[in-house]
Amino acid sequence: MSDFPVVDPANIPPITVASMEAKHHEEVAMVNQIGCLIKAGQGGELDSEALHTKLDEWIEHTRKHFAHENRLMEEAGFAAYGVHSHEHTLVLARLELACKAWQTTGDLDALADYVFAHWPEWFQGHVASMDTMTAIYLNRVGVK
Repeated sequence: MSDFPVVDPANIPPITVASMEAKHHEEVAMVNQIGCLIKAGQGGELDSEALHTKLDEWIEHTRKHFAHENRLMEEAGFAAYGVHSHEHTLVLARLELACKAWQTTGDLDALADYVFAHWPEWFQGHVASMDTMTAIYLNRVGVK
């Protein structure tokens, strides 16, 4: 099994705001741990308690991650704040729904589909577009 079952940290689009960059790397590390737990579960060795705990940690980390970016955008008067923060709201709701669905139904394959397919596609695209443009603006106006 790869050391990075979901996203290789070397493939995270770089962001020029260090605090944003750090949050992205923290989140990818967490999602990779979740990916390992899911793969173990699919192999017949599910640690439900550990997976439940990691999913809760992921949701909390994402809340703080998005709140941090939203605060930076607000402080800087970023014109696209509404669009960017709205995407954060939608993605957090999808994450919470995917985690709640697993906790309710125990459908590990549905959770795996979210973690291995939907989330990485969104994450890579979001960081490469919205977060990159936000970071460029934040650097221009001196917000770190």
